[in-house]
Amino acid sequence: MSFKDTPIPAAAEAAGYTRLAFSDDFDTLDTIDLKGEGKPGFHWYIDRPNGMPDMKPSDFSITEESVLHLEPEMCRPLIGISSYSKRGDTGYTMQFGYIESRIRAKIPGPSYQRKVHCWPAFWTLSKQNIMGWPYEHLGELDIIEMVAIRGGQPIYTGTLHDWHGSPQNCATNFVNSTGYLDQFDFLDDDWHTYAALWEPGRVAWYLDNKLMHSVTYTPDDVPKYFYRDDPDPLPCPPEEQGWVGAHSVMDNDPQVIIYGCRGEWPMDIDWIRVWQK
Repeated sequence: MSFKDTPIPAAAEAAGYTRLAFSDDFDTLDTIDLKGEGKPGFHWYIDRPNGMPDMKPSDFSITEESVLHLEPEMCRPLIGISSYSKRGDTGYTMQFGYIESRIRAKIPGPSYQRKVHCWPAFWTLSKQNIMGWPYEHLGELDIIEMVAIRGGQPIYTGTLHDWHGSPQNCATNFVNSTGYLDQFDFLDDDWHTYAALWEPGRVAWYLDNKLMHSVTYTPDDVPKYFYRDDPDPLPCPPEEQGWVGAHSVMDNDPQVIIYGCRGEWPMDIDWIRVWQK
């Protein structure tokens, strides 16, 4: 089912991100470091950061459709396969670009969704977090989290996090915004393309090439949030506004690509593309 000749998305081309810097059609497991050795040359690694056990080969497989089926036993913190290995200090990180992936997730019953905080996610995390704690300041970009908070039905959420460490090495998520903007966009278990455009000072989220929302940020101002293509910033409540310079850490924070979920809520991944300059 892989789309080997995926065209450059319009939003990526408009931003000048026309070079295909990273891609996988998941036709084979050869792009995954199945032995967990952290050797260079792979797209994906199974060793998890911060002392978590490695993924098991039984956690994922390639289907007859040339699709990666991800169904790991371990969930938190939603780290399954990632584009960088802590063990080998090798792999791919991205710094600005348009990242997109075609994903399908089977929706479980509402009883599971209410009791377990594990859901399909396609996201990025700071390389310094992958390489180990403690940290002082890092960013996280959630391209899609299928979070079940509306009658057990998953909703589309795309979020930008700004994390600070404390002297006790505990993380505090000071800014967790943008996801709430799309709380009425319900998801089904069909194929969809989830994407984010990351430019210096701006992140925008796309669902099937439709702009969902965006955030702009600078080191000298509080961030501004926008709904769809409305040019006027949203009147965010004070607790959502953040602080001067919020999110600007992202512009100096190389990101590792991650897919994650749990067995009761598995995900299928058809392909991934990262377009850069």
